[in-house]
Amino acid sequence: METKNSYNQDKMLNEWEAFNIKRVVPVHIQLTTTMEQDGQRDQYHFDEQGQFVELNGKYYLRYQEHQDGTATPVQFRLGTDQLHLRRSGIRETDFEFQLSAPTKTRYRTEYGIIGMLVTTNRLAVEFDPQDVNGSIDLEYQLTANEQLIGTYQVQLQFAA
Repeated sequence: METKNSYNQDKMLNEWEAFNIKRVVPVHIQLTTTMEQDGQRDQYHFDEQGQFVELNGKYYLRYQEHQDGTATPVQFRLGTDQLHLRRSGIRETDFEFQLSAPTKTRYRTEYGIIGMLVTTNRLAVEFDPQDVNGSIDLEYQLTANEQLIGTYQVQLQFAA
């Protein structure tokens, strides 16, 4: 005889399975970021281990960026005509990149929240979910209060 509690647990498990991760594959990530702010240009290179994740028909690239003794969680949601970037830590970013129109975002710092506009100048996302490899080629500008904060370029390659 099935108890009500057992039925509820089974129902919750079945509902959770609908949101369950379908596949997680370890990947190697090579990333170069170039930033131009106030006439100064800086370039950073990262060589990280991460994960390619398939969840509910969407694809994510997750890894930790290591710089100056700090590990920052980073997640890209991959799409063919748009890209979503989320970085966590003291400074949190949640950027949506699309060529069709600028997007609004908030940049959370230790000093407070800054409203910004993200203008995507170049966006090329290519990935093969079967062979688990791909690349991101991105250039964008950030503005706040109609003032240019900087221009940024991201080149990323990943493979299982």
